[in-house]
Amino acid sequence: MPPIVTEIWNAFLVYPLVNLLVLADYFIHDFGLAVVIVTVAIRLALFPVFRAQVRSSRAMQELAPALNDLKKKHGNDRAKLQQEQMKLYQERGINPIGGCLPMVVFFPVLFAMYAAFQQVGGLSGAHALTIEQLRDAVLWPFLQFTVADRAPDATIDLTAHWLPWVSSLAQPDLLFFGFIGPLPIISSLLQLVASVQALPRNPPQTDDPTQRTMQSMTYYLPLITIVFFRTLASGVFIYYITTTIFQIIQQYFVMGWGQLPRWIPPLANIPTPADKTMRAREQAAIAEAEHDMEEPEAMAASGRNANGGGGRRRGRRRKR
Repeated sequence: MPPIVTEIWNAFLVYPLVNLLVLADYFIHDFGLAVVIVTVAIRLALFPVFRAQVRSSRAMQELAPALNDLKKKHGNDRAKLQQEQMKLYQERGINPIGGCLPMVVFFPVLFAMYAAFQQVGGLSGAHALTIEQLRDAVLWPFLQFTVADRAPDATIDLTAHWLPWVSSLAQPDLLFFGFIGPLPIISSLLQLVASVQALPRNPPQTDDPTQRTMQSMTYYLPLITIVFFRTLASGVFIYYITTTIFQIIQQYFVMGWGQLPRWIPPLANIPTPADKTMRAREQAAIAEAEHDMEEPEAMAASGRNANGGGGRRRGRRRKR
C-alpha cells in the first residue's frame, strides 16, 4: 500500500486495536483472553449493525419463494424483473444490500487484527515493532505491559496460558504434524455451524444455478479456511472463533436453528426464541395472501350485483 494509506490504516484501525489489546492484557495478564475481551467489546459496540444483518438475511430467506416466482414470470425480461424485485423489496421494507454492511466492518477488523499481531509479535519483516518503537509511536503513554524477554529487540508477551502448545499468538497454530492445529480446525467447524444455521429450515425449491452454487459454498468455505488460512497468527483465529460464537448465539435468537436439525436431529425438538416470531410472520404472510385473493372476488361480486340491480330496474321500467 502507498505510505499515506498505510499511515491512515495504522492510525485508525491497527494502533487503536493494539492499545485495546494491551490494555485488556494489563488487567488479566493473558493475551489470549485479552483478544476474547476486545472481540466481545467490538461485537457489542457493533451489535445494532450485525442484528440488522441477521434480520435482513432472514427477511431475504422469507422472500425467496416470491423472488423465484418473479424469475419464472419475467426471466426473459431483465429490466422488468429488476423493476418487480425492487417493488417487492419496497413493499416488504427490505434493503437487499443490508446483509453486506457487516462485512464492511468484519473484514477490516480481521485484517487489522492480523496486522496488530505482526507489529507487536516480533515477526520477521519490516512490520515488526520493538518495545521502544511501540512506546514511542503506538501505545498510549499510561499503558503498562509484560515483555516476553529482556533482549534489546524484546516484544510484548503474547502468551495465552490456556493454549500451552502455542508459544506466541503471533505465530501460527501448526500443532498437528506442522501442518495445522486445533485453532484453525475449531474455527472452520464453527464457521460451518454458523453457515448451516443461517440457511432457512425449509429452503424453497429453485432451479437457479446461482442459488445452488451459494448453498454449496456453505459447505466449501470452511474447507477453504483450513487450507489457505491455516498459517495465520493464532491470535487471529481466537478473534475469528470468538466472533463466530457470538454470531451463532445471535442467530439462535433471531433465526433459530436453521438447517442444523438436519445434521443434529435432537435440535428439532428444542424451541428457540425465534420460532414465535417466525410463526407470527408466516401467519401474517398467509393472511395477506388470503386478503389479496379475496379482493378480486369481492370486486367481481359487487360488479355482478350492480349489473343485476340495474337489469331489474330496467325490467320494471319496461313493464310500466
